Amino acid sequence: MIKGKNIIIRQLELGDEEYLHRWWNDGDMMGHATHAFGILQSKEAIRLSTIKEIENHSMFPSSKRFIICRKNDLQPIGEINYCDWDSRNQRCELGIKICEVTEQGKSYGEDALYHFVDFLFRFLNLNKIELTTMIDNKKAQGLYKKLGFKEAGIIREGYVDSRTGKFQDVLFMDILKSEWNVIKDGRDEDVKNNYQ
Repeated sequence: MIKGKNIIIRQLELGDEEYLHRWWNDGDMMGHATHAFGILQSKEAIRLSTIKEIENHSMFPSSKRFIICRKNDLQPIGEINYCDWDSRNQRCELGIKICEVTEQGKSYGEDALYHFVDFLFRFLNLNKIELTTMIDNKKAQGLYKKLGFKEAGIIREGYVDSRTGKFQDVLFMDILKSEWNVIKDGRDEDVKNNYQ
């Protein structure tokens, strides 16, 4: 379990399909990720994929999803994950969503992202973390930049956007471990003791 100031990031559990089904099939929530109609998956399909992920006994799977919970009551409010872990080149991609609309704008995303990035660099022994975001998702880009991610380039017409039915450019961002260490050293030192 990863502890932040106001959040806890825990592993995926049976029952989380209830949250994921509601969040992922909400077109307003998923629109920024080009899914204006949600992902259109049944609760059973999500339950089966949750079971598959839970039953993966590898300590270092190539991808893994976690649930972000408020620290005070352990209520799930979002998700965070890594994927495409490349142990040889020491890189992976991450994704994050605060899915409960009423919990957005309360710094939970920054808290979760800060502690998750630190976890990934330490646990997976990474050199670089990458992410992509739709070119118009300025709110997310602001958060990523605040935590030290740099714009690495534009993927031209990288995804079809179901909000418009047109292809849209995607912003590619990344952060190096050396950059993260400078940022981390400039912040509170309490992160070093936040793991169980």
